[in-house]
Amino acid sequence: MNRIPLMFSLFFSFLISVQVANACATHCAEAMKDFEATTMPLPNYYEQCYDITNTDFGFRSPLGIPLVLAGNFGELRNNHFHAGIDCKTNGSENYRIYSIADGYVSRIKVSSRGYGKALYITHYNGYTSVYAHLNEFKGAIGAYLKQQQYSQQKSELDIQIPAGVLPVTQSQVVALSGNTGSSTAPHLHFEIRDAHTEEALNPLLFGFKIADTRKPIISGAALYQFDQSGRRTKAKTIEIVKNSSGNFSAKSNVINVGTPRVGLGIKAYDKQDAANNLNGAFSVEMLDNGVPVYSFKMDRIAFHESRYINSHCDYTYKKEGKGWMQKCFRDPGNQLSIYETAINDGIIDLSDGLMHKVIFKVRDVSGNTKVLAMNLKYKPSIGFKAPYIGNYQAMLPHNMPQTYSDKGLNLNFEAGSFYDNIPLKHTTKPSTSQYVYSDIHKVHDGKTPVHKYFDVAINGSRVPDRLRNKVLIARKNSAGRVSSIGGEWEGGYLKASSKEFGSFYITVDTRPPVIQPINISNGKSMAKNSTITFKISDNLSGIKSYNAYIDGNWVLMEYDAKSARLRYRFDGRVGRGNHSMKLVVVDGRGNEAVWSGRFSR
Repeated sequence: MNRIPLMFSLFFSFLISVQVANACATHCAEAMKDFEATTMPLPNYYEQCYDITNTDFGFRSPLGIPLVLAGNFGELRNNHFHAGIDCKTNGSENYRIYSIADGYVSRIKVSSRGYGKALYITHYNGYTSVYAHLNEFKGAIGAYLKQQQYSQQKSELDIQIPAGVLPVTQSQVVALSGNTGSSTAPHLHFEIRDAHTEEALNPLLFGFKIADTRKPIISGAALYQFDQSGRRTKAKTIEIVKNSSGNFSAKSNVINVGTPRVGLGIKAYDKQDAANNLNGAFSVEMLDNGVPVYSFKMDRIAFHESRYINSHCDYTYKKEGKGWMQKCFRDPGNQLSIYETAINDGIIDLSDGLMHKVIFKVRDVSGNTKVLAMNLKYKPSIGFKAPYIGNYQAMLPHNMPQTYSDKGLNLNFEAGSFYDNIPLKHTTKPSTSQYVYSDIHKVHDGKTPVHKYFDVAINGSRVPDRLRNKVLIARKNSAGRVSSIGGEWEGGYLKASSKEFGSFYITVDTRPPVIQPINISNGKSMAKNSTITFKISDNLSGIKSYNAYIDGNWVLMEYDAKSARLRYRFDGRVGRGNHSMKLVVVDGRGNEAVWSGRFSR
């Protein structure tokens, strides 16, 4: 093999890399200092030289690689609007995370669910940046957190930190990206919030560079008819076709309806140039004969409003597995503030008998627009069949508190628990299981959304005294999944709270959690291991606490709920020699499991 050409090739490549590094040295000087101070290897060289994307707001990119989105702001999610952007990290963890501007760490939160490891930095221009699903906090931030965890002997913390304790500068490496919490793949969840109101703001309005020349996608539409009392029918699909301009229109030239009041819905998504993920549309506007009657824009979201997504979208349609249909009319109990226009709550009045040309304009944050047009006309001769309610036990108004009691079940609802009036249905049936200590109470149905927690109290007269501290209320949802909602005794009733309808009953949990060692056994040498790993699980009430002790001293265990893994990372606190270890895991009903053994290093 002739090695001389190969040597010249390698040397030439080296010279080129040196020239590239010199070319970007001035631009990346601050970032390079952080790279040199960090021992974690770069996922790839390109991260060093990526344009840090200074914007008109003085912010830089939170990543050192081009921003490619897996999810955007306002995207539709179960029970909430997405409050930030999900930035891809090439399917890998441990990319450097940079503070986008000078400021100070104001909050650190560590959870086995949700955002996982999350960092909040308050900046001096009135904004707070949030970085979530992190793998590790760097420097003084990581040291501060670990000190707090050991002093409180808790791994999951939510710490509010005063200004001056942990100052940061722009481009400082504050963390490494990861896949913690409820994340399903490695990425960075990034937010910008108003530091005073805590509202989440659309990061793409702050000048971050995202290549986007693709127009939004319109994949469907629906028609809803209203009777005189305001009750509406289920969604009726409107077939749409693409026209020569690339926009859409209804397949029927005229859609005739048998009621004078109608609502419309639209299925709309967006894509950026570098990814095919179906993200959310930035805005939708609906015009009736050229007059704007409904519109929303995803520029900011208040967290206390986010659950109103279950009114903004057709909840039943989604529960039936048909996707996200965004209703372009507003329910009576929908308090979302994203609507810029909602004339007559977006309901179209066709009582004049004339043709109404309805146009939807769907836009992304870059201004790319897609249009859907249709013609509607009221035709009384078609007739209208009012939606069938069936038998129900109580009519619950959406805007008033309400209680309901029957057959050993008490329910208590706050005002604003629903988006419209609910004809509550309640049925009971006995259970044949020896582990169930009440009737099974089916409360309404799983296709109706609930906005606020409501109290569920079930008569517990069948519960033996020996089991009073081991029982709980279980909820079985429409898909058949059983979960615990806990429960505390109030007199002769066991009481808990739920945010979903379903079937409720009293059952018992006397089984302790299960501890499964993954890479450790009694007497094993752990000299070549960087972690001690267990898998923990519980049958019903859920993991309440976990604590590990090595040589009698509490040690930090990190729990990842989605994988059920519990890990201790050797961090210098455990030296060479023989050691004893004990792990104690407790579930929501006080059942305890213990693993103990010895190991050496």
